[in-house]
Amino acid sequence: MFIKYYKLCHAITLNYHTDFPKLKGIYMKNSAHFCLAVLALSAAVGAQAARPVEFTVGSEYYNETYREYEQDGSRIMQQKGNLWSINAGVKYRFNDRHAAKLEGRYSRGKSDYTGSFQNGFGESTGYGSATLKNAPRRAYDIRALYEYTHPINDRFSLTAGAGLGHRVLRDLSRRVDPDDYDRKNRTTYAQINAGVNIALPANFEIAPRIAYNRAVKGRQYSYEPDREETRMKQGGGQGIEVEVPVSKKFSNGSKISLTPFYRGWKVKDSNFTVTEDYGFIQLGAIEPKNRTRETGIRLQYSF
Repeated sequence: MFIKYYKLCHAITLNYHTDFPKLKGIYMKNSAHFCLAVLALSAAVGAQAARPVEFTVGSEYYNETYREYEQDGSRIMQQKGNLWSINAGVKYRFNDRHAAKLEGRYSRGKSDYTGSFQNGFGESTGYGSATLKNAPRRAYDIRALYEYTHPINDRFSLTAGAGLGHRVLRDLSRRVDPDDYDRKNRTTYAQINAGVNIALPANFEIAPRIAYNRAVKGRQYSYEPDREETRMKQGGGQGIEVEVPVSKKFSNGSKISLTPFYRGWKVKDSNFTVTEDYGFIQLGAIEPKNRTRETGIRLQYSF
């Protein structure tokens, strides 16, 4: 019997009073100078922190291709589909160079599965012999980042950043086929990134950016019908992100951006997890090495 392979600004008031008429002119002069200095300083601080907090909301649409491979490089299975996302973020500027960011994304869509069947002895029917259409797919991603901006001139600046992120991928195949099983992947990762901001005429801006992700901790979960959860460690992953936002700035300080992007992950085999132990033989599961590619476009508004 074959079974499907394990898919794996501020107001300041100053009051001065004196009982020395002879010194009144001096006091008034000094207080006037002091007030002017305070007002100038307040204006400078207000200008620097006029918009210390920036919010971003948007949506994206992307195509995702997920593939698993044997040790020899042959393909085990593929999931391919399209997903919609809701994006949101907040950025706090400490000054014109240093900032902290919190970004989040929720994605949902459907994917088509292509793979094979395999029995308990490892005999496979071959890639392409098993298919499943329109399986629901979900993704969550949240990250906290530090960003440094180094101005070169009025139109050109460099950026660099680093931080931590956490992403969750869910494959809900059982909603289509009750005899199939669901999967979930949870990965905590570190990111470093770099980019350039280039001001263009008519308040347009282009800001290419590249990021490198490295998995810190990864877990793979499988949920088969009438069986306990299977958990595997799969932390050996790395990925890259490339995006090229083109933005239009408005007089109120807000902007709208259109961003083509690419995201990719490459993950090693998980550990072997024993699911059944008969003494003389052990059965288990392993999540094969895999690659994920996401290509899409994002529209967002910052204010």
